[in-house]
Amino acid sequence: MYKCFAVIFTILPLYAFVQNSNSDTVSYYFARLTNDTNKVKLLHSFVSDKLTHDPMKALELAKEEVKLCHTLNYKIERAYDNLAWLYKSTGNYKKSLDAYFLAENYAQKLKSPENEKILAEVYNGLASVYCKLNNYDLAIIKGKRSQQYYTLLKDTIGLAYSTLNLGNYFYYKGDYSNAMFHYKRAEYYLITQNDSLILPNCYNCLGGVNFQLKKYEDALGYYLQFYNHTLKNNPNDLLNIAVALQNIGQVNAQMGNFEKGIESCKRAAELFLKLNDTRNLYNTYESIADYYAKIGDYKSSNSYYSSYVHLKDSLFDEDTKNTIHEMSIKYESDKKEQENQVLSLANKNKQLIIYFAFGGCALLSGLVFFIFKGYRTKKKANFLLREKNLIIEQQKALVEEQHQDITDSIKYAQRIQGAILPPKNLWEKILPNSFVLYMPKDILSGDFYWIEETKDYVYVAAADCTGHGVPGALISIVNYNLLNKAVLEKGLVLPSDILDAVNLWLTESLHQTYRESAVRDGMDVTLIAIHKHSNEVLFTGANNPIYIISNGELKQIKGDKFPVGAFVEDKIQKFTTKRFTVEKGDFIYLFSDGFADQFGGGNGKKYKYAPFQQKLVSISNLPLSEQRKLMKNEFNRWKGDLEQVDDVLLIGIRID
Repeated sequence: MYKCFAVIFTILPLYAFVQNSNSDTVSYYFARLTNDTNKVKLLHSFVSDKLTHDPMKALELAKEEVKLCHTLNYKIERAYDNLAWLYKSTGNYKKSLDAYFLAENYAQKLKSPENEKILAEVYNGLASVYCKLNNYDLAIIKGKRSQQYYTLLKDTIGLAYSTLNLGNYFYYKGDYSNAMFHYKRAEYYLITQNDSLILPNCYNCLGGVNFQLKKYEDALGYYLQFYNHTLKNNPNDLLNIAVALQNIGQVNAQMGNFEKGIESCKRAAELFLKLNDTRNLYNTYESIADYYAKIGDYKSSNSYYSSYVHLKDSLFDEDTKNTIHEMSIKYESDKKEQENQVLSLANKNKQLIIYFAFGGCALLSGLVFFIFKGYRTKKKANFLLREKNLIIEQQKALVEEQHQDITDSIKYAQRIQGAILPPKNLWEKILPNSFVLYMPKDILSGDFYWIEETKDYVYVAAADCTGHGVPGALISIVNYNLLNKAVLEKGLVLPSDILDAVNLWLTESLHQTYRESAVRDGMDVTLIAIHKHSNEVLFTGANNPIYIISNGELKQIKGDKFPVGAFVEDKIQKFTTKRFTVEKGDFIYLFSDGFADQFGGGNGKKYKYAPFQQKLVSISNLPLSEQRKLMKNEFNRWKGDLEQVDDVLLIGIRID
């Protein structure tokens, strides 16, 4: 289903008294102005003039506007709001958030009612950035703050826009009932203000949420309102007209009216073609091809499907597995149809033979003719089937070859990851009385174990990075190297200082490299430092605890309740170090959540932490090698035939 749920942003008033904003013009007007505040207004007008055709130049001028406002202590909050909007427009969401936070801080210091207006806009902007980062919970929180300020201002049109945005955030989150509630409120506000610009988009949103709720009649009604309002009030808005036609076609097809669906989508395709909107055009071609197939017009379906594949290949270089699956189904269907035709023809030939037998030799020539015709039809059908089966086999071989290449690459990556982890001989040299149970979910793992020693301490960590498989492995390698850097290069001693450093480096490296696609890539970790010359142990945890078993009694020491990875929308938090003493014969266990979260046990339930603790206590008097074997057997027994849900890591250490 095509969506055009654009988030609406409040646009600041533009100072349009200057039209030609080159650098000479800026210098000329600045030299002639004596009033400093007018200089700010002039600079803002140049920013506004550059927004459309030169956004990078507008960003440069906006930075100058911030400097000037700081110098004059004048409208600093407004300058940061402008700068944040420009960063967002150019895709730099981290800097956009930073600028919005500064705008918020300065706006909150204002004594005049103007702070309510700027805060409404700032929270609306923050919500839109969080939406871009797929953090819909924070987008909803900031959107509600914006809505509150627009309510205080009695700004109905601003309230309408922020309410519509809130509906979008709930929609993207999958909360369709709340999305519907906010869309209806936005519709009411827009109608009371006689708005003709945003109201059509509101109807499009209402159509989309009704479609998701399978209320197709209501969805069609709203899409028609979207189309009619756009055609009446914004006839030059060809994109929205095309979107409306595409959505009308989609819902008609969903209701079984494939002819109407084809008609509307063809009209949409003509407009997308006129707009040179290739991405939406190939989606529309795919829909038309699908509708033609539903009514049995395979010739037209194949024609549009070919156009769809051609356009898609020009935009993407993706795996063809889904296309092959669809082709296989289609060819299998054609094969059955051809076989039915041959069977039907054979039955007709039998009847003709009987008739000719009774009719005599006079009809013999006719019988020969029909038999020969049937033979040619069958031969042609078999030829087509062989040709199509050959295509399927070729495509199948291609997919299998690609799959094997991917598998080989992942297995090679497993060797690389294994080479990075501490080798067994090094681990046993540093901690001879210990074991590591390491069971990746996939070939690669997001969990990793780490060990290092200095003059006074032995450092051990059990880490669980975001995800598993290839993504988890990539993050694990980054975090492993950062731990080495903290201890070996920077000489940090306290576990809290080590994790603080890793936290900072990880945040900087990931958000500079991946931006929004990696905003939640972090690490849960337990890190201990065992003093070589005393009974003291230092511990810092990120979301995970450790267990100490002494004389058959288990004690849990909890870590901090946040991960390593101070994400761009959060304030960086500091980790704490906890100190405790151990005695000879005590055991320390470090682990990830994979063991306790595994489903199984006959009823498909989680293993959970209480049985996990009881099992560790029950085996704590056994040799470490036996402990590792029993815990591995326990995990496999519980899992049974179910799929492993996460990577598993357990480290056991005996104090000597």
